[in-house]
This record gives sequence, C-alpha cells and structure tokens, in this order.
Amino acid sequence: MAEIFHTGTEYLANEITITRGTVSDITAVGVYHAINPNQIPAVGDFTMVTLADGTKTPPDPLAEAGKIDVLSLIGPRGGTTLTPGDYQRYVLIQTATEDIIRRVDVLTVQ
Repeated sequence: MAEIFHTGTEYLANEITITRGTVSDITAVGVYHAINPNQIPAVGDFTMVTLADGTKTPPDPLAEAGKIDVLSLIGPRGGTTLTPGDYQRYVLIQTATEDIIRRVDVLTVQ
C-alpha cells in the first residue's frame, strides 16, 4: 500500500514486466484512482501518464535503472489531485491490439 499526503506532490511508480513483446510495443500508459473498490474503469476513464524505461541506454531521466515503470505525478503541483481517502489504483497498458487494465495497489491519501 502506498501512502502520500494530499498537500504534497510526488511521483508514484508501478513497475511492469514484459511477458510478451518489447517495451516498444507499448503505445500508451495510464492510471485511474477510485474510492469505490467495485468501480472498474473503462479505457476512457484513465489519465495518460509517463512510461519510464530504465532498460534503455541511456535510461529515461525519471526511470530507475533496469526497471520499466508506469510513472504518474500525484499532487497539487502539476499532478493528479486526490482528496484524502483510500483509492484503488489501476494501471492501463495499451498496445496496438490490447488494453490491459490491472488493479495494482491501494493508495492512501492523508
């Protein structure tokens, strides 16, 4: 479970593992946050964010070496602003033929 303060702004990363294809097959990534654990988002509900590829040379500036992350900025300074609560965090990974949606974490905003 991730925990952040609603007055702060920070990057949250969700590492992804490529089991088929390569990183170049990914066309877009997104995140969605829901208070209701039964609320399953549609593809159009996601906020598109950054794919940080730490496996390429040189790695992306925001990437962790050796990791591929869906990276989103959360908070009032240019990110997605969330009020205090417990949020189901979903990640979207799009390719030319797939829209992969996964519930990856619970985010507590204080």
